[in-house]
Amino acid sequence: MTSGRSIIINRPPIYIPPKNFGDYLSHQQDYCLFLDIDGTLADFTLNPKNSIIPNPTLILLQKIQSHGVKIAVVTGRSLAEARQMLSPLSLPIAATHGLEIAFDDGSDNNETNVASVDTIELAVIKQAIIQTCIPFDDFIVETKPYSVALHFRQNPALADAAYAIMTETLKSHTNWTLKSGKYVWEVVPKGVNKGTAILTLLKHMQNGDDIWPIFMGDDLTDEAGFMAVQGESKSVEDYQQLVKGMGIKVGSEPTHAHYYVRNIHEVTILLSSFLVFCQEHNALVKKMRRVI
Repeated sequence: MTSGRSIIINRPPIYIPPKNFGDYLSHQQDYCLFLDIDGTLADFTLNPKNSIIPNPTLILLQKIQSHGVKIAVVTGRSLAEARQMLSPLSLPIAATHGLEIAFDDGSDNNETNVASVDTIELAVIKQAIIQTCIPFDDFIVETKPYSVALHFRQNPALADAAYAIMTETLKSHTNWTLKSGKYVWEVVPKGVNKGTAILTLLKHMQNGDDIWPIFMGDDLTDEAGFMAVQGESKSVEDYQQLVKGMGIKVGSEPTHAHYYVRNIHEVTILLSSFLVFCQEHNALVKKMRRVI
Protein backbone atom coordinates (compact mmCIF):
# COMPACT_ATOMS: atom_id res chain seq x y z
CA MET A 1 0.00 0.00 0.00
CA THR A 2 1.15 3.50 -0.84
CA SER A 3 -0.75 6.37 0.71
CA GLY A 4 -1.26 9.73 -0.95
CA ARG A 5 -2.62 11.02 -4.23
CA SER A 6 -2.44 8.94 -7.38
CA ILE A 7 0.23 9.47 -10.01
CA ILE A 8 -0.86 10.58 -13.47
CA ILE A 9 1.24 9.08 -16.26
CA ASN A 10 0.89 9.06 -20.03
CA ARG A 11 2.07 5.50 -20.64
CA PRO A 12 2.99 2.41 -18.65
CA PRO A 13 6.66 1.73 -17.90
CA ILE A 14 8.61 -0.97 -19.74
CA TYR A 15 9.61 -4.06 -17.78
CA ILE A 16 13.37 -4.71 -17.78
CA PRO A 17 14.32 -8.39 -17.46
CA PRO A 18 17.04 -7.84 -14.84
CA LYS A 19 19.43 -10.42 -16.29
CA ASN A 20 19.34 -8.55 -19.61
CA PHE A 21 19.94 -5.03 -18.28
CA GLY A 22 23.07 -4.71 -20.42
CA ASP A 23 20.87 -4.87 -23.53
CA TYR A 24 19.41 -1.49 -22.57
CA LEU A 25 22.82 0.17 -22.28
CA SER A 26 25.45 1.38 -24.73
CA HIS A 27 29.23 1.01 -24.60
CA GLN A 28 29.40 4.46 -26.18
CA GLN A 29 28.00 6.00 -22.99
CA ASP A 30 29.26 6.42 -19.42
CA TYR A 31 26.77 5.85 -16.62
CA CYS A 32 26.26 6.78 -12.99
CA LEU A 33 23.87 5.22 -10.48
CA PHE A 34 21.52 6.93 -8.05
CA LEU A 35 19.90 4.50 -5.63
CA ASP A 36 17.20 4.71 -2.99
CA ILE A 37 17.70 2.58 0.14
CA ASP A 38 14.42 1.31 1.61
CA GLY A 39 12.50 -0.89 -0.81
CA THR A 40 15.39 -0.75 -3.30
CA LEU A 41 18.62 -1.84 -1.58
CA ALA A 42 17.06 -2.83 1.77
CA ASP A 43 13.91 -4.85 2.45
CA PHE A 44 10.87 -3.07 3.83
CA THR A 45 10.44 -3.92 7.55
CA LEU A 46 7.75 -3.11 10.10
CA ASN A 47 10.22 -1.01 12.05
CA PRO A 48 12.60 1.15 9.94
CA LYS A 49 15.35 0.56 12.50
CA ASN A 50 15.41 -3.14 11.56
CA SER A 51 16.19 -2.59 7.87
CA ILE A 52 19.66 -3.46 6.59
CA ILE A 53 21.42 -3.51 3.24
CA PRO A 54 22.63 -7.11 2.77
CA ASN A 55 26.39 -7.50 2.70
CA PRO A 56 26.37 -9.15 -0.77
CA THR A 57 24.62 -6.02 -2.10
CA LEU A 58 27.27 -3.77 -0.54
CA ILE A 59 30.02 -5.92 -2.09
CA LEU A 60 28.27 -5.72 -5.46
CA LEU A 61 28.11 -1.92 -5.27
CA GLN A 62 31.77 -1.82 -4.28
CA LYS A 63 32.70 -3.88 -7.35
CA ILE A 64 30.68 -1.60 -9.64
CA GLN A 65 32.37 1.39 -8.04
CA SER A 66 35.79 -0.19 -8.61
CA HIS A 67 35.08 -0.20 -12.36
CA GLY A 68 34.90 3.57 -12.40
CA VAL A 69 31.13 3.98 -12.13
CA LYS A 70 30.03 6.79 -9.85
CA ILE A 71 27.30 5.77 -7.38
CA ALA A 72 25.23 7.96 -5.07
CA VAL A 73 22.41 7.24 -2.64
CA VAL A 74 19.23 9.33 -2.48
CA THR A 75 17.10 8.48 0.54
CA GLY A 76 14.57 9.68 3.06
CA ARG A 77 16.84 8.35 5.80
CA SER A 78 18.91 10.74 7.86
CA LEU A 79 22.53 11.15 6.81
CA ALA A 80 23.81 9.36 9.91
CA GLU A 81 21.53 6.36 9.32
CA ALA A 82 22.36 6.18 5.62
CA ARG A 83 26.10 6.20 6.31
CA GLN A 84 25.68 3.47 8.90
CA MET A 85 23.66 1.27 6.52
CA LEU A 86 26.17 1.75 3.68
CA SER A 87 29.30 1.13 5.76
CA PRO A 88 32.05 0.37 4.79
CA LEU A 89 31.18 1.99 1.44
CA SER A 90 31.89 5.69 1.05
CA LEU A 91 29.38 7.25 -1.35
CA PRO A 92 27.81 10.64 -2.00
CA ILE A 93 24.49 10.74 -0.15
CA ALA A 94 21.42 12.93 -0.46
CA ALA A 95 19.64 12.22 2.84
CA THR A 96 16.26 13.32 4.24
CA HIS A 97 14.99 13.72 0.65
CA GLY A 98 17.83 16.14 -0.13
CA LEU A 99 17.89 18.24 3.05
CA GLU A 100 21.32 16.79 3.85
CA ILE A 101 23.81 16.26 1.01
CA ALA A 102 27.25 14.80 1.69
CA PHE A 103 29.77 14.46 -1.14
CA ASP A 104 31.50 11.44 0.43
CA ASP A 105 33.30 9.86 -2.48
CA GLY A 106 36.58 8.72 -1.00
CA SER A 107 38.34 11.91 -2.09
CA ASP A 108 39.29 15.00 -0.12
CA ASN A 109 36.07 16.69 -1.20
CA ASN A 110 33.79 15.44 1.57
CA GLU A 111 31.87 18.56 2.49
CA THR A 112 28.27 18.31 3.68
CA ASN A 113 25.53 20.75 2.67
CA VAL A 114 22.46 21.14 4.87
CA ALA A 115 19.43 23.10 3.71
CA SER A 116 18.24 25.97 5.88
CA VAL A 117 15.81 24.55 8.43
CA ASP A 118 14.01 26.28 11.30
CA THR A 119 14.99 23.73 13.94
CA ILE A 120 13.06 25.56 16.68
CA GLU A 121 9.82 25.31 14.73
CA LEU A 122 10.64 21.70 13.85
CA ALA A 123 11.02 20.89 17.56
CA VAL A 124 7.53 22.30 18.18
CA ILE A 125 6.12 20.19 15.34
CA LYS A 126 7.84 17.04 16.61
CA GLN A 127 6.53 17.51 20.14
CA ALA A 128 2.96 18.11 18.91
CA ILE A 129 3.01 14.91 16.82
CA ILE A 130 4.51 12.83 19.65
CA GLN A 131 1.87 14.05 22.11
CA THR A 132 -1.02 13.45 19.69
CA CYS A 133 0.20 9.90 18.96
CA ILE A 134 0.34 8.79 22.62
CA PRO A 135 -3.09 7.02 22.48
CA PHE A 136 -1.97 4.91 19.48
CA ASP A 137 0.24 1.87 20.15
CA ASP A 138 0.95 1.08 16.49
CA PHE A 139 2.40 4.41 15.40
CA ILE A 140 6.16 4.93 15.09
CA VAL A 141 7.28 8.55 15.28
CA GLU A 142 10.71 8.87 13.67
CA THR A 143 12.46 12.09 14.62
CA LYS A 144 15.26 13.08 12.26
CA PRO A 145 17.59 16.08 12.54
CA TYR A 146 15.65 18.04 9.92
CA SER A 147 12.25 16.31 9.59
CA VAL A 148 9.80 14.09 11.41
CA ALA A 149 7.99 11.02 10.05
CA LEU A 150 4.91 9.19 11.28
CA HIS A 151 4.93 5.50 10.29
CA PHE A 152 1.78 3.38 10.35
CA ARG A 153 3.33 0.31 8.72
CA GLN A 154 2.52 -1.80 11.82
CA ASN A 155 -1.18 -1.07 11.32
CA PRO A 156 -2.11 0.17 7.82
CA ALA A 157 -5.70 0.72 9.00
CA LEU A 158 -4.39 3.83 10.77
CA ALA A 159 -3.58 5.58 7.47
CA ASP A 160 -6.42 8.09 7.77
CA ALA A 161 -5.67 8.78 11.44
CA ALA A 162 -2.00 9.39 10.61
CA TYR A 163 -2.91 11.80 7.83
CA ALA A 164 -5.36 13.66 10.06
CA ILE A 165 -2.74 14.05 12.81
CA MET A 166 -0.12 15.38 10.43
CA THR A 167 -2.37 17.78 8.53
CA GLU A 168 -3.85 19.17 11.74
CA THR A 169 -0.36 19.70 13.15
CA LEU A 170 0.77 21.63 10.06
CA LYS A 171 -2.19 24.03 9.98
CA SER A 172 -0.17 26.58 11.93
CA HIS A 173 3.17 25.82 10.20
CA THR A 174 2.85 27.09 6.65
CA ASN A 175 6.51 26.71 5.67
CA TRP A 176 6.31 22.94 6.02
CA THR A 177 4.65 20.27 3.92
CA LEU A 178 3.83 16.56 3.98
CA LYS A 179 5.53 13.87 1.92
CA SER A 180 3.68 10.63 1.37
CA GLY A 181 5.46 7.28 1.27
CA LYS A 182 4.82 3.62 1.97
CA TYR A 183 2.90 3.59 5.24
CA VAL A 184 4.36 6.94 6.25
CA TRP A 185 3.72 10.68 6.28
CA GLU A 186 6.73 12.93 6.73
CA VAL A 187 6.96 16.62 7.58
CA VAL A 188 9.67 18.45 5.62
CA PRO A 189 10.34 22.08 4.64
CA LYS A 190 8.62 23.14 1.43
CA GLY A 191 10.62 22.84 -1.78
CA VAL A 192 12.57 19.74 -0.79
CA ASN A 193 12.52 16.72 -3.14
CA LYS A 194 14.73 13.98 -4.54
CA GLY A 195 14.76 15.52 -8.02
CA THR A 196 16.68 18.61 -6.99
CA ALA A 197 18.87 16.44 -4.74
CA ILE A 198 19.86 14.19 -7.66
CA LEU A 199 20.67 17.15 -9.91
CA THR A 200 22.83 18.69 -7.18
CA LEU A 201 24.77 15.42 -6.83
CA LEU A 202 24.99 14.98 -10.61
CA LYS A 203 26.48 18.44 -11.07
CA HIS A 204 29.13 17.54 -8.48
CA MET A 205 29.84 14.15 -10.07
CA GLN A 206 30.08 15.15 -13.74
CA ASN A 207 33.29 17.21 -13.73
CA GLY A 208 32.78 18.04 -17.40
CA ASP A 209 32.07 14.43 -18.41
CA ASP A 210 28.86 13.46 -20.17
CA ILE A 211 27.30 10.94 -17.76
CA TRP A 212 23.98 9.19 -18.28
CA PRO A 213 22.22 8.99 -14.88
CA ILE A 214 20.21 5.95 -13.79
CA PHE A 215 17.92 6.29 -10.76
CA MET A 216 16.23 3.37 -9.02
CA GLY A 217 13.58 3.82 -6.34
CA ASP A 218 10.32 2.34 -5.16
CA ASP A 219 8.25 5.04 -3.47
CA LEU A 220 6.16 8.14 -4.21
CA THR A 221 9.01 10.32 -2.98
CA ASP A 222 11.16 8.88 -5.80
CA GLU A 223 8.88 10.18 -8.55
CA ALA A 224 10.54 13.62 -8.56
CA GLY A 225 13.85 11.80 -9.04
CA PHE A 226 12.56 9.83 -12.02
CA MET A 227 11.31 13.01 -13.66
CA ALA A 228 14.61 14.79 -13.01
CA VAL A 229 16.89 12.14 -14.55
CA GLN A 230 14.54 11.68 -17.51
CA GLY A 231 14.41 15.42 -18.22
CA GLU A 232 10.66 15.64 -17.68
CA SER A 233 10.45 18.42 -15.11
CA LYS A 234 7.55 20.78 -15.70
CA SER A 235 8.83 23.43 -13.28
CA VAL A 236 12.07 25.28 -13.94
CA GLU A 237 12.00 26.52 -10.36
CA ASP A 238 12.16 23.00 -9.00
CA TYR A 239 15.07 21.80 -11.12
CA GLN A 240 18.48 23.29 -11.82
CA GLN A 241 18.86 21.66 -15.21
CA LEU A 242 17.25 19.11 -17.48
CA VAL A 243 19.10 15.89 -18.21
CA LYS A 244 18.32 12.71 -20.10
CA GLY A 245 18.72 9.45 -18.23
CA MET A 246 16.83 6.40 -17.06
CA GLY A 247 14.32 6.05 -14.22
CA ILE A 248 13.66 2.52 -12.95
CA LYS A 249 10.76 1.88 -10.58
CA VAL A 250 10.98 -1.01 -8.13
CA GLY A 251 7.45 -2.39 -8.12
CA SER A 252 4.45 -2.34 -10.43
CA GLU A 253 2.64 0.72 -9.04
CA PRO A 254 1.87 3.68 -11.36
CA THR A 255 5.00 5.71 -11.98
CA HIS A 256 6.69 8.40 -14.07
CA ALA A 257 9.69 6.08 -14.52
CA HIS A 258 10.19 4.77 -18.05
CA TYR A 259 11.20 1.31 -16.79
CA TYR A 260 10.52 -1.01 -13.88
CA VAL A 261 11.58 -4.22 -12.16
CA ARG A 262 9.29 -6.19 -9.89
CA ASN A 263 11.04 -6.26 -6.52
CA ILE A 264 14.24 -5.87 -4.50
CA HIS A 265 15.44 -9.33 -5.55
CA GLU A 266 15.35 -8.21 -9.19
CA VAL A 267 17.27 -5.06 -8.21
CA THR A 268 20.15 -7.27 -7.07
CA ILE A 269 20.04 -9.27 -10.32
CA LEU A 270 19.96 -6.05 -12.35
CA LEU A 271 22.97 -4.67 -10.47
CA SER A 272 24.84 -7.93 -11.12
CA SER A 273 24.01 -7.59 -14.82
CA PHE A 274 25.24 -4.00 -14.71
CA LEU A 275 28.53 -5.17 -13.18
CA VAL A 276 29.03 -7.57 -16.11
CA PHE A 277 28.32 -4.70 -18.50
CA CYS A 278 30.92 -2.56 -16.71
CA GLN A 279 33.50 -5.35 -16.96
CA GLU A 280 32.82 -5.74 -20.68
CA HIS A 281 32.92 -1.96 -21.15
CA ASN A 282 36.30 -1.64 -19.46
CA ALA A 283 37.72 -4.54 -21.48
CA LEU A 284 36.47 -2.91 -24.69
CA VAL A 285 38.02 0.44 -23.76
CA LYS A 286 41.38 -1.22 -23.04
CA LYS A 287 41.25 -3.04 -26.36
CA MET A 288 40.54 0.16 -28.27
CA ARG A 289 43.44 1.91 -26.55
CA ARG A 290 45.81 -0.86 -27.60
CA VAL A 291 44.64 -0.52 -31.19
CA ILE A 292 45.20 3.24 -31.13
